[in-house]
Amino acid sequence: MKKQILFTSNARLVAIALIGALSLTSCRKDDDNTTTVEESEAVDAVSSSLSADANGMAKSMETATIYAEGKNLYTSNPSLNCGQLYSDSYAENYSSASYSYNYNGVFSYQLSCGTNGAPQSFAYKANRTGSYDTPRMSSDDNAVAEWKLTTLDASSATTLFNGSYVRTGTQVSKVRNQNTFSSTLTYALTDIAVNKSTHKIASGKASLVFSGTSSTGNQYTYNGAVTFNGNNTATLVINGNTYTINL
Repeated sequence: MKKQILFTSNARLVAIALIGALSLTSCRKDDDNTTTVEESEAVDAVSSSLSADANGMAKSMETATIYAEGKNLYTSNPSLNCGQLYSDSYAENYSSASYSYNYNGVFSYQLSCGTNGAPQSFAYKANRTGSYDTPRMSSDDNAVAEWKLTTLDASSATTLFNGSYVRTGTQVSKVRNQNTFSSTLTYALTDIAVNKSTHKIASGKASLVFSGTSSTGNQYTYNGAVTFNGNNTATLVINGNTYTINL
């Protein structure tokens, strides 16, 4: 004979409430886990977009300052004609035991001078496409840097960068769930100082918007800020959490 459990009306309501509470708890846990993973992936993508080892913004600024130095823009006798628009193409490759990248690109630039012919500012735009590979992530992407370089005079130890840096592509994580996702990282630079001798970032800040889409179609956006510390590191604040990034 089968046993049958009957709920009274009050007992039935209690049971339904308990089941609903458990379901909500389960959903919240899944959502929390998803958010945590996606934030971690965003941090890895941001780190790579800045790192010189992944041909990130630090490397692009190094390239720009070396180029400016080679064209004598830090002197009163530049090799470029004031006001003339130039363009060129380039390739950048790097490989080590843990990091590698391969990029091709084009860039344009224009020097503005004072009445005495001395360099005042340098408009620099670079667009490159390629891929990088790091211990935590690989990516196929495109980066566009649009910068205005100032404090070119010899009395200043650093060159100031203002403008934007945008990196768009598809990343494959090598850690956690090894997720694949696409992302767009948009930086707005505020007086980022790059040392003219070492070509390394000395100080400055940038705001950041990270927009991503997971392989399952889940979309997410994070706003953040980056402070460059001057010791080859940067402090990233994103989603209310703080991380240290090696440049």
